[in-house]
Amino acid sequence: MAPKVLIISSYSGSKTSVRPEAEMVLRLKQAGVHVDLMSAGDGPYAETFREHGIHIYPFRSRKKFSRQEIRYIRKTLQQGRYDVVHAFNNRVVPNTVLAAWDLPVRVVTYRGYTGHLVWYKPTAWLSHLNPQVSRITCVSEGVTRQVRRQLLFNRDKAVTIYKGHDPQWYSDVKPYTRKELGLPEDAFVVGCVANARPMKGIPYLIKASWHLGHHPNIHFMLIGKNMDSRRHTDLIARSPLRQHFHLPGFQRDVLNHLAACDVMVLPSIRGEGLSKVTIEAMSTGMPVIATDVGGNAELVLHKKTGWLVPRKSPEKIAEGIEYLHNNPHSAREMGQKGRQHIRENFHIDQTVQQMKDLYENLVP
Repeated sequence: MAPKVLIISSYSGSKTSVRPEAEMVLRLKQAGVHVDLMSAGDGPYAETFREHGIHIYPFRSRKKFSRQEIRYIRKTLQQGRYDVVHAFNNRVVPNTVLAAWDLPVRVVTYRGYTGHLVWYKPTAWLSHLNPQVSRITCVSEGVTRQVRRQLLFNRDKAVTIYKGHDPQWYSDVKPYTRKELGLPEDAFVVGCVANARPMKGIPYLIKASWHLGHHPNIHFMLIGKNMDSRRHTDLIARSPLRQHFHLPGFQRDVLNHLAACDVMVLPSIRGEGLSKVTIEAMSTGMPVIATDVGGNAELVLHKKTGWLVPRKSPEKIAEGIEYLHNNPHSAREMGQKGRQHIRENFHIDQTVQQMKDLYENLVP
């Protein structure tokens, strides 16, 4: 008999942002897993979920520790007689652990980034490290290694299941033209997409431009919130290519902007689990330059699918940009191999099978 699974997550973002996880849910249902959701009932996939017979319990997590949320989750687990509850939203993990206390249900949690989970913090033992948690699904080997270092016992309960994609999702993405973006026709465009928090390392990408002044056709397109911060604009002002920086801000059609680039750079200095934008870029056949933090090295194979560099190294980022600029044939080859790498090793069908196996192995 197929296990009965309740997934707690949020699917209220844009369709592109929630697609990998939402498609996983739909395909699990098609694979015979009885899956229901506790989530906002008005997201871009809500009607599709319902059409596939997936029940949605309306829910928006407000606090990490909430008696009201604990009671609601516990009541749902009891009345639905679920075998497994999988908390994908980090905020809801403590409430899920407490709600499932002493119930005949297996608790699974999801970990999507490295850092901030340490064994010596008491709150960690009320979430992922709690003995009641049967499995911790980690989005990359990099995350799994970090989580296992915090587990004092039963380290094998942290397992890697990639949040897979399907390159076919991006086959109809139409890149904007250079003219539409206000760029010269001969521009070699370096793209970066991020909500520019400190962990994203944007200053190191900007400083890389200081080493590329002898390439006047290189342009930088920094897409996302806070790219125009005072610190960033001050660094850009010091660049020999300062007139070649383009900061369009947050864009809902980010994939159309990204597809117009020749290379994407992910200069993160910490925290990366499995970069969604890197997978998206590679799925379109674009070479990627990324720092060797978190799960980046699992995606970007140095000089095969892209260019892997040490963190906080503007010189090495510049070296990668210059190499791809000067070697367009190698850049195209890396892009093609990157797309193949995603299709063969990070495909959503693999994710669904691994998740289905995990649920079935947890239930006697």
